[in-house]
Amino acid sequence: IKGKEEIDLEVDPPPDLTVEIDITSPSLNRFPIYAAIGIPEIWRYDGARMMFYQLSGGAYAEVKESAALPRVNSQIVTQFIAESRTLERLDWLRRVRAWARTACE
Repeated sequence: IKGKEEIDLEVDPPPDLTVEIDITSPSLNRFPIYAAIGIPEIWRYDGARMMFYQLSGGAYAEVKESAALPRVNSQIVTQFIAESRTLERLDWLRRVRAWARTACE
């Protein structure tokens, strides 16, 4: 929430999206905590691929496309992460911007 230093989940809404980077330890054990808070979507990267999960009936199920960011899917995010390791930064940014322009048409 813009401008807030601390979030009070008794009053403030939960985040629309949580991103977990699981390089050293898995975040799956935190999913029930996120569900209790009411976070509707989790993006989880395991070092090889990005996975999207959406909250449904109190539990998370893997999905291919983001509800928080329509037209964004786990495959394209995985591809962009891989390309970020081989392309020059500006070339990578141009590719992401070009994709975003065409995805939003």
